[in-house]
Amino acid sequence: MRYYRLDPVEDAAATQWRWSLDAKRRWGLPGTECPRCHSSPLAIALNYPSVDLSRLPEEREYRKARVAPWDEYVQLRDRVLPLLPPGAMVQPGMGMGPLAGRVRGRPPPVAMDGAWNLFVQPEGVDRLLAAGLRGIKPLPTAIKTARDVPPLLELELQVSGDDVPECRPTPVGEPCPVCGAQRSRRSTVGAEWLDSSAMNGLDVFRFRRNPAMTVGSERFVEVLRGMGDTGIRVTEVVVKQPSQAGALP
Repeated sequence: MRYYRLDPVEDAAATQWRWSLDAKRRWGLPGTECPRCHSSPLAIALNYPSVDLSRLPEEREYRKARVAPWDEYVQLRDRVLPLLPPGAMVQPGMGMGPLAGRVRGRPPPVAMDGAWNLFVQPEGVDRLLAAGLRGIKPLPTAIKTARDVPPLLELELQVSGDDVPECRPTPVGEPCPVCGAQRSRRSTVGAEWLDSSAMNGLDVFRFRRNPAMTVGSERFVEVLRGMGDTGIRVTEVVVKQPSQAGALP
């Protein structure tokens, strides 16, 4: 199976679609800093629109983007863990709940406004599901559109995939006993080859080592190309079995 990186087309002259999105997530975890190792990661691409915090007594504490002390962050994180999808990756700054805002213009049936946001209209959902693709989970948004523009849904993407072992960073020292962060050294291979055994059969997903990277299978890309110009650029990535990693791509 071949796999491709998905990105929005940056050159406006290269696509017929003219649209923009002004929206924000309803809830999110605050940013923080580990008091032991001072690591301060901040997720910009981990979003779970299916998570509903409206019944949490502390729901308002998740509404405003902010930086919180470590102990407060841990309490807020632990309260939402039971509500997250199976296998969810959790990081400070992670977004939850539907997007609320407004679309200007007319998006294509499958659309991206950023490397980690994948949207669909009902026509796009029907075509993706009819193809039997795995990893397609469309969810409603609170995004307003013009009367003649179909509603915009968001795909909640699972985190999956990995590099072959030879291309993975080498851990240095021991993980931080508080936050689990660990220093690492870049691979000496000088390339990024995806591990064919780590895709979990999904046809579209966020790449585990870089959740801002959206990956689609050739089956997904075939359906996408069947829709014509969607304003999405596809770039093939090298996929190998671990035993092949020493060979040239």
